Amino acid sequence: MSDDDDRKPGLLPPAAATVSPGTALARPMIARDLDKAGKGQLVYVGRDGEVKDPSGVRNRQVAAYVAFGGITAAGVALAAASFPLLIPFYLALGSRFVGTVRAVKKVNQASVALSNGDAQVGRALAEPVSRAWWAPGRVRALAELRVAIADALEGKGEQALERVRQARAKLSPRLIQHQFTYYTEINLLTALGRTKEARVVLESRGGVPPGEVLRLSYWIAQMHLAVAEGSLPNTVVDDAELHDRMRKGLSMTAGRDLLLLCAWAYAQRGDADEARFAWRQAMDREGSQRLEIAMPKLAEWMAGYLAEHPEIEAPDPDEEP
Repeated sequence: MSDDDDRKPGLLPPAAATVSPGTALARPMIARDLDKAGKGQLVYVGRDGEVKDPSGVRNRQVAAYVAFGGITAAGVALAAASFPLLIPFYLALGSRFVGTVRAVKKVNQASVALSNGDAQVGRALAEPVSRAWWAPGRVRALAELRVAIADALEGKGEQALERVRQARAKLSPRLIQHQFTYYTEINLLTALGRTKEARVVLESRGGVPPGEVLRLSYWIAQMHLAVAEGSLPNTVVDDAELHDRMRKGLSMTAGRDLLLLCAWAYAQRGDADEARFAWRQAMDREGSQRLEIAMPKLAEWMAGYLAEHPEIEAPDPDEEP
């Protein structure tokens, strides 16, 4: 695969939501854009952090597969005619290529399962690939990241954190997945209560990155950490920026986590109306299935805020019963 063929499963931890079987079956595995991507769907993400058109990526993949298959077949034919001892070499090369394609498919299937909150299936698909000595190091590292997500979903945060760091060490810094691991690490550290470490990692990223998917990952990691720290100063995220983030959450099928974080931020600033709006809109979208594990401080705030403001979930007077 080329670097433009990188796939990312919706939002990496803490995102993992439940999707009804009927909905899951109706959705293709690959979504065309981030806003329409629901849980159980993947998107192609290029080096620039932007979502790529799946049809174009597939066409390049097919062309690469055909070219490699042709080269392998030509090599076998040439070896058979002139140097038969090379036949096993070409056959082994072709077998490894086919095996790698299958391994990548399993990693992507694991991503779908994990995005739907199924840690057991995700682990079963990814773990064998992470241990496959014959698979390229990059593919093994991506599989290890999926196993880390399964660990996180099962509440094994420390183990997940160690796996993420080990997997990142095996990935080239040029790869988009290498960049995503930092936001996964921040979320895991925050969930574990290690906020000072999370802050160091976040600050090392140098601010909001370009690219739609990277930018969204940064926003969630930054605001998740702010919840754990207890404040999101206006000097860090001003009202206009917060409004832009809420608008992005409103545009997304899987915008619940971002909208809940915005609801918390508005509540912190004393804007009860915007907090209520963001909260209610979040309930109409997909998001983390196990928020108490993924974002324990946010889940704690939600329980307390709902107890203090039960009207937040009451229907509007103009809504039909």
